[in-house]
Amino acid sequence: MKVLIILFSLTFTIGYSQKLYDFDYIMEYDAMIFYEKPVKIRNQRYKVSKQNVKRYYLINSKQNEYYAIISEEDSLNYKLVFQDHKRKLFSNAVILKSELNDADLINMNCRDIRGLLNPLHLNRLKKEDFDHIKLKDTLINNKSFFHYKYSCNNSKKRKRKKIGTFYFIIDKSSNFDLPLFRNLDQYEKWILNEMIPMGLIKEIYYIDYYGKLRYTEKLIDFIKTGKKIYMPKSCGLTEIIIE
Repeated sequence: MKVLIILFSLTFTIGYSQKLYDFDYIMEYDAMIFYEKPVKIRNQRYKVSKQNVKRYYLINSKQNEYYAIISEEDSLNYKLVFQDHKRKLFSNAVILKSELNDADLINMNCRDIRGLLNPLHLNRLKKEDFDHIKLKDTLINNKSFFHYKYSCNNSKKRKRKKIGTFYFIIDKSSNFDLPLFRNLDQYEKWILNEMIPMGLIKEIYYIDYYGKLRYTEKLIDFIKTGKKIYMPKSCGLTEIIIE
């Protein structure tokens, strides 16, 4: 879950030049969130213990330093989340469905752009505390896939902070060159150790410290696209998004 911190006494300002982000694929994923306790979901009259969400990723198959996620906000609007790992930028905007469906170029507004921090630092954790570990290949519909996990290798910190584990199922036969990581810490760890095989992530799931399944995300389909996101010239950022 992302936490928004507003800095009242300190202004966090970064300068960056305008940039045009290119995307060549839209990836459709089916996400399922499992709650520890039943929660009230908007527009539902009762509490639920799990929630199904459709997510559409805008990606560049030749580089994995940025991505965007499109999900339904309401009957008229989409929520568009954009993240640039390398430049540490984040944006969360609401866009009319009619505008986004027809647009090849999406202009980002400065008011929606935030700086991005890695939560490991605030939790007194280091990249060295985590590893991508290869597991035995897994079979899905008689097809073999790479299977990796991303976990804390420091047992004391893992126990003290109740850290769970991410698992990745990667299509070894896909034409996609790079795996896409939503979390900044996973991406930065991958940059330091590119031992994870190239390929399309078919499935992600997260198991908490107590062994409970909390999240899954499964690839449904993908199509070609030519959409672009335009980032304006430098904006003064007074808010920080922590993943």
